[in-house]
Amino acid sequence: MEAPARRRARLRAAFVALSTVCSLLFMLSPAAYAEPDPEQTTEAPTDPPVTTDPPAPTVEPTTEASPPPTTEAPPPPPKVRKFALTVSDVVLGDGYWQGDGSSKLVVSVQNLGDVPETITGFYTFPSGTRATGGYGTDGCTTSNGTLSFSCPLAPGKIGHVVVNVDVALDAWRLSGSGNVTAVMENFPQKVRNFSITFSTKPPVPGIELMADPMTLPVQTTPRTENATLQVKLRNTGSAKAAGAVEVVTPPGVDVVSFPSACKVKKKLTPERDRCELGDIAAGKDVSASFVLSISASARAEVPLTGAVHGYLAPIGRDAVETRADYRISGPPLAGESPLPTEAPASPVAVAVAATSDPAKRQRPASGLLTSDPLSSVPFVGGIIGLVALVGFLVVLSLRRRLRDESDVPAAEEELVTVPAQRTSDEDLPALPQRTPIPRSLTLPRLPSGPVAGSSFRKDDE
Repeated sequence: MEAPARRRARLRAAFVALSTVCSLLFMLSPAAYAEPDPEQTTEAPTDPPVTTDPPAPTVEPTTEASPPPTTEAPPPPPKVRKFALTVSDVVLGDGYWQGDGSSKLVVSVQNLGDVPETITGFYTFPSGTRATGGYGTDGCTTSNGTLSFSCPLAPGKIGHVVVNVDVALDAWRLSGSGNVTAVMENFPQKVRNFSITFSTKPPVPGIELMADPMTLPVQTTPRTENATLQVKLRNTGSAKAAGAVEVVTPPGVDVVSFPSACKVKKKLTPERDRCELGDIAAGKDVSASFVLSISASARAEVPLTGAVHGYLAPIGRDAVETRADYRISGPPLAGESPLPTEAPASPVAVAVAATSDPAKRQRPASGLLTSDPLSSVPFVGGIIGLVALVGFLVVLSLRRRLRDESDVPAAEEELVTVPAQRTSDEDLPALPQRTPIPRSLTLPRLPSGPVAGSSFRKDDE
């Protein structure tokens, strides 16, 4: 029984090893992953019966007749290279007056051409303002401590750059403006200005200031035009005070006419003009109208933001100051529209592994592997490793089974062996020696005399 079992086990092990070797040879052979050639399979049976010689003469006359038209193809249209730039203001809310000077500057660029372009740029911040970080979206990135950016954009694509800005607590008194410069290779640069604006007024008691917004009419082409700025300064204190206002204009805008209420007129800087209104009684106000000249370049950048600073100096007291922002708006020029300047959310970095050529990721209609031999190596290696692992496990299992089967029959044979016929008593195995048992026991003799604790023997005596 031992020989047939071992023979069957050996046959099974040989069969598994042979099948494993055949699988490995099949996977390594070129025929396993070579794609069938559809041209050979379709043209082989049809080549002999089809006669291609007769149609040749009919094709030749048509090709000979085509040379007469010698007109050249029209040149391709020139490539359009153009981009747009829009910049938001740095707006601060009520939190600024409680010590929070954080805000955002949003820069939007768009490739208006028909070829991919890379638009680069940088920022200039006014006094009391600094960049603390930033990020880009839609391909835009920031660098140099977020002081510059780069946006590689496809035709028609819009990119955004968000810069985190910190404004000092006393910057509202300075009223400066910053700018963003963007440029494209071999193309004129564009500059857009931005201002530091406040959605609420400073909480200063005793003074109140108002500045009305201005709306410009429709224009097809940018040109210089005038607009009137209405300002009202009110003394909300309990004593008479000398009042004055200072008009801060955005770049490209100038004060060209002062109101008659101005007692003294001064030009402090190219962007700041002062008008002294004289004494203002408690509870009274003074209105003033300033005529502003808006250049063609500034008109192309609307909306624009400016500021007005108001001062009241009561006799024997410190002067108080407040601020009010004004806005110059109007419809965009014909053919132009501002880009959205809402701050987009910061993109989440996600590692995506993808090849640049999508054709390499497609599975062919026939065959095991793609036409790229490098991309098929991991697939073949994985299959070979899997087959080898399965073969190794099967062989190991069979070997264990052979070992177990070789041990079990030997134990059974020892249990079921039939002893040979006994011919004499000499063949019997020697019995184990036993400890001899004494045939009689010698008990100790009791001493003569009465037993301890009893008195019957004593009486007899």
